[in-house]
Amino acid sequence: CHHVTGECSCPPGWTGHGCEHPCSSGRWGRGCANSCACDGGDGGCDPATGACSCQPGFTGQRCQ
Repeated sequence: CHHVTGECSCPPGWTGHGCEHPCSSGRWGRGCANSCACDGGDGGCDPATGACSCQPGFTGQRCQ
């Protein structure tokens, strides 16, 4: 936490006043500031790393 404001500095993939909420679907990274770059199947991505989670029938770095 910030020593003056008390605001938490959440690790990548987490958000909220106390870092209690994972990033919403389609978002990832510190402050959930990044959008998932996954194509086909829209399986979403890992909230911390942005790695795509492919739906069955889709493969590749971006599930393309």
